[in-house]
Amino acid sequence: MNTYSHFLMTAALDKSLRRIPIVKRAFLLGSVAPDLPLWILSISSISYYHFIQGWSLRETFNYIFDELYFHNPFWIASHNFLHSPILLLLALGFLWQSRRHIGSRSRWVFWFVVACLLHSFVDIFTHVNDGPLLFFPLEWTIRFHSPISYWDPQYYGREFQVFERILNAVLLIYLFSPRLCRYLRNLMPSYSPNS
Repeated sequence: MNTYSHFLMTAALDKSLRRIPIVKRAFLLGSVAPDLPLWILSISSISYYHFIQGWSLRETFNYIFDELYFHNPFWIASHNFLHSPILLLLALGFLWQSRRHIGSRSRWVFWFVVACLLHSFVDIFTHVNDGPLLFFPLEWTIRFHSPISYWDPQYYGREFQVFERILNAVLLIYLFSPRLCRYLRNLMPSYSPNS
């Protein structure tokens, strides 16, 4: 899914789990952190290959997403470190006991890792052949081949984009409707929904 969709889903989950003392900043940062290395690498590569080397955008994108993404060890490791189910589950196991220590750094890291794992889980099932490596760092090629792609039209990408937009709209309404209602009540102090 798109990075912002991961953020919205995690924010909605945080809002719905009010009784669980989630470290909100860690949880929200963890929702987008797995994609940040790919963003940084992609933007840097586009800047270099397109603007400095003079490659066309098509050549640049093909090189980035057909060659570097699948074959460059630095790219593979950077992108899969926070997508790796094995590493994330090991981290959760290591941090499990400290998750209740309010104010501790390990509690912050615990909620960060939980959000990264949720992100990875969603990505595994929304990528056909370019999702997270299932056994990274032990194995660097095995991916789950989902029947659905969040972007590829050959694998319901158009339909999924419609679903994702609707989901994002619903999540935004869920997240912001209380603020919107308060704002409207302040604009119209004499208005009462029961009158």
